[in-house]
Amino acid sequence: MENYEVFLRSKNWIDNDLDARYINVNHPYAILVSGEEGQVTLRGNTGDDNGQNGEEIFSFNSLRELQEWFENNIGE
Repeated sequence: MENYEVFLRSKNWIDNDLDARYINVNHPYAILVSGEEGQVTLRGNTGDDNGQNGEEIFSFNSLRELQEWFENNIGE
């Protein structure tokens, strides 16, 4: 999952709590990286839980899918 981490950090998404939940203060999402399942899940950020209990918006099975989502939805 290191490639996910490098990509997300390059887009200014950080994991402050070191719990595989990446947030960016400029976006209303949290990205959860699951190494065991090999998935990245995009969730709505519902307050101060950083997306832990947010609604699942989309799941990614590869870094390429995540990059495409960023390009199409965030413009980065």
